[in-house]
Amino acid sequence: MKVKSYAKINLFLDITGVDEKDGYHYLDSLFQEVTLHDEIEIKKSEYDCVIFNNPAISRDNTVSKALCLFRKTFSISQAYSITVSKIIPAGSGLGGGSSNAAAVLRALAAFHKISMMDIAPLGEKIGSDVPFFFTGGLCRVGGKGEIITKSALKLKNIYFVIVYPGKPVSTKWAYSLINAYNPAGMDENNLNPRNADIDFLKKIVYNKFQFFVFNNCPELAGVKTKLDGFLDSHLSFMSGSGSSLVYVYTDREKARRMTAETRTRFGFDAFFCEPYYR
Repeated sequence: MKVKSYAKINLFLDITGVDEKDGYHYLDSLFQEVTLHDEIEIKKSEYDCVIFNNPAISRDNTVSKALCLFRKTFSISQAYSITVSKIIPAGSGLGGGSSNAAAVLRALAAFHKISMMDIAPLGEKIGSDVPFFFTGGLCRVGGKGEIITKSALKLKNIYFVIVYPGKPVSTKWAYSLINAYNPAGMDENNLNPRNADIDFLKKIVYNKFQFFVFNNCPELAGVKTKLDGFLDSHLSFMSGSGSSLVYVYTDREKARRMTAETRTRFGFDAFFCEPYYR
């Protein structure tokens, strides 16, 4: 069984508060799944085995957690060998680990004829972004990541160049930097446009993390300044807690060209991708 595990970007991301009981933060965000993806192969095995093509991935990873939790929760005796071919960089703010966990849970649930409703609580135990990847597409995400509202909107004539500068950002560290909440508030009127096009994105794109991360990591802010001057896009922003930077285009060929030129000129990982809808 082979499955694709897609990345996400945050078109809007506000951190609205923190639950003093457990330390988890409340967010208001607009997640967009994109065509950048990892590939996962799942096979029956005599014992559980999780292998990544990136040896730097910790043994305490989301895929291992998902497999262990799934077998334990549903008393599954069958063991599995899972091989993950990573393309989505770790620590990039693109949700790769969460996507991997969700993809594995969805695949195992389908194999054992277990409903999505039954596996949803498992995702919440693994990570706050995992529930989104059970739905995908374009979604409003609230609460601590568990409130998912699928949008009927589909971005049109929008293409992304995602640049990973090679410096991972710890999500825990990024959250620790936020010392003021003051919710930005997404204008509800902007979520019901006639066309979800570049003008729509210009109205709603926002990332609270960007201010705090750039203030405490001037190197990353400097990279964005250099790239902004070179990439000539309609919009640019950091995804999630960083460190990936997203550049938005309405010309597919220009986006492809700038992806290649960014790799050549700066030596960064750069990915051309489009919005993805299941």
